Amino acid sequence: MAESRKRSMKKIILGSRGSSLALVQAELTQTLLFERFPDLETEICIIATEGDIDRTSPLSSFGGRGAFVRSIESALLKNEIDVAVHSLKDLPSRLPEGLALGAVPVREDPRDALISLDGHTLADIPNGSIIATGSDRRRIQLEKIRPDISFRNIRGNIETRIGKLGLAGIEGIVLACAGIKRLGLENHITQIFSTEELLPAPCQGALGLECRADDQDVLHLLGLIDNPEIRPCVDVERTFIATLGMGCHAPVAALASMEGEQITFTGLVAGKNGLIFRESRTIYYKEAEDAARSLAEKFRKSMEGL
Repeated sequence: MAESRKRSMKKIILGSRGSSLALVQAELTQTLLFERFPDLETEICIIATEGDIDRTSPLSSFGGRGAFVRSIESALLKNEIDVAVHSLKDLPSRLPEGLALGAVPVREDPRDALISLDGHTLADIPNGSIIATGSDRRRIQLEKIRPDISFRNIRGNIETRIGKLGLAGIEGIVLACAGIKRLGLENHITQIFSTEELLPAPCQGALGLECRADDQDVLHLLGLIDNPEIRPCVDVERTFIATLGMGCHAPVAALASMEGEQITFTGLVAGKNGLIFRESRTIYYKEAEDAARSLAEKFRKSMEGL
């Protein structure tokens, strides 16, 4: 057992990025743990990641969204922290050896939102306007709706992106609803896209708590705040992207929802020349991961045939 665990479970250290959103999520984790374990002390340790240090290069230039988690995972493996707090969509579907996804306790609205300069919806934005987004997934889907609009790559935290509205001709910005709402900035939202218009990134809006796979004490704690309605859905989404094998910066979308004993799953991947493969399946929840795996294999074969 790790040395840090021998001192008893009176305190655990949470590792987090230093952005406003990341800290809100770390504090939310503290609250969830306190509600379940009022005698447990928690501390937040801020860790700078590659994606935080370099805020201009495209994510694909340093391995996609894993750039936001590698430094935190390293601290976890070195026993410097006990739990890594992530936006689950940033966490690659295949974890490093020795680490485990201990809990997915909450999920905010998984949809995407538009914040525009003059309060326009996507339909009302003037022809030839510029929309900023750092996501090929968003760009490719939105181009199908408004092929006349230009898209510009943008990175940085949510507040920074909103601050760029109106600069360099940027008419609007597309962001995840979850981050906007967690920061209390929902009054800026002009339009929330339906999942039919814009299917979200796998696990978007979900909070992921990662720990060492052999840390039974922490695994037990996290297991008690894991959400039994959310976890099966994100597991299906992660199975889809793992099977697809395209990396977490690829234009891939997925969303699963549970109702009773059934899960409805929709997967999407963009291929060459803007071709989009999209399909939905509704299936008994115990068979949903197999269905997601089958759909990913179908998409992969279709793309190989292009």
